[in-house]
Amino acid sequence: MRIRVFTLSCALLMILASCSSTSKLTTTKVAYQSIRTKQINEKREDSKIAVGYAITPSGQLAVAIRNLTSEIMIIDQTKSFFVNTDGTSTSYYDPTVKTTSVTDISSSTDGHSVNLGAVAGALGVGGVVGTLMSGINVGGSETSGTSTTTTNYTADIPQISLGPKGSTVLNKYFQITNVGKKSLEYSNRIEPNIPFKEAIEKFSVCISYSIDGGESYNKLVTDFYKNSEIVIPVENKGKTNDSLRKIFTIKSDAIYEPCWLLHFVNNIPTSNNTIVEGGLSDYQ
Repeated sequence: MRIRVFTLSCALLMILASCSSTSKLTTTKVAYQSIRTKQINEKREDSKIAVGYAITPSGQLAVAIRNLTSEIMIIDQTKSFFVNTDGTSTSYYDPTVKTTSVTDISSSTDGHSVNLGAVAGALGVGGVVGTLMSGINVGGSETSGTSTTTTNYTADIPQISLGPKGSTVLNKYFQITNVGKKSLEYSNRIEPNIPFKEAIEKFSVCISYSIDGGESYNKLVTDFYKNSEIVIPVENKGKTNDSLRKIFTIKSDAIYEPCWLLHFVNNIPTSNNTIVEGGLSDYQ
């Protein structure tokens, strides 16, 4: 309990410190969400596969898979799916070949080249831009003003092979509808304990795998649901702690949920105003 409270306190201090000193922070709501699985399957001695799930502050679902056997495991992405809260089913395999073209202009006069990935890192450029810069070299020519266009081709593979006791992270992060910090900004719900049968937001992941060289496939289906959502307005200016205290009064087990999110709705979108703790897992 002390460790969790200490972690939460440190996170709150970081949120306050991340806000610009030139802008006046105004928090209008404090909001909380938690996600559970429909049923908990514990790891057993004969378990073959372990799947871990993490949810980002924006509500995207990341999936990691571990092969618990001494055999080669095949993950079939064409038969693995994410089913969103609105019932939309999306395969983890996307046959579309994507291309990205990047044109770099060199002004080098001594034949040296600069890796743009290193430049991006030095400048703090991350995300998609930083990724595109990685591995792209500028120059190499002694003539200034030359340009080089690099085209990158990316495509999914239908199947992923995992060695014995090996693991991987699937390369797609799916956005869960009505989960994450954006979904909380316009919410006014106070529902601390939502049973699975009554939950509005339900989603699932199906992972198809084989340990006999593809002769047969098993599927692990994990069902998730939003089991609580509490949004408390900050009624008196600067009284954010009152709203936070009210959340923990309404839901005394808030920090003991396996996967939960705490979001401070404020007027500075670049602030680090969201805390995500925990993760979910399933075994078969």
